[in-house]
Amino acid sequence: MWWKIGEGFLVKTIASFDDTLTRIPVISHLTKTRRGRVAFSIGTLLALTVILIIALFFSAVLSLIPYTRQIAATLIFILAVLVYFDIFVTQSSRRLESRLSTLDSSQNLARIMGIGFLVSFITLIDDSFVLVPLFLSDNSSKFSSIIGVYLAAILQILAVIFFGERLERIKHKKELASASLLILSVLVFMGII
Repeated sequence: MWWKIGEGFLVKTIASFDDTLTRIPVISHLTKTRRGRVAFSIGTLLALTVILIIALFFSAVLSLIPYTRQIAATLIFILAVLVYFDIFVTQSSRRLESRLSTLDSSQNLARIMGIGFLVSFITLIDDSFVLVPLFLSDNSSKFSSIIGVYLAAILQILAVIFFGERLERIKHKKELASASLLILSVLVFMGII
């Protein structure tokens, strides 16, 4: 059980590294208070729940196909290449900031929560492929993996709320995100995860 919680935690941390860095400028632009950041984060957790449902669905479909782990590892590898070439991180961040720049949502927490859901869903949709290998085993392991995923998400949210400005200064973000996804791809291919 603890191994699966740790596995879920590790996979979610690796999968969302680039997404966390993408959301930091959006969160700081939209939210001026800690309450606003918390509301945005609630929207993030709701989006994560939808992403987990999608990942569970994909894992059920993939379990019917031979070479499931190899297919999942290939999808993660492709995602690593796309992240390296800034196809997801930079473009999605710029688009979201430009579209949301006209909103004055510092007072309306429900609106910030909705925007948090939308922004997080858009940036997390690629994570559904990365989370699939967690759900290729039995049902009790799936539940433990989900606990690990939520623990990682909460830790990432707290890091963004309290250390967002420092995290924004991290250099070589895309290289770090791509390298971690490549390592995850190898671990999934070898059946370790």
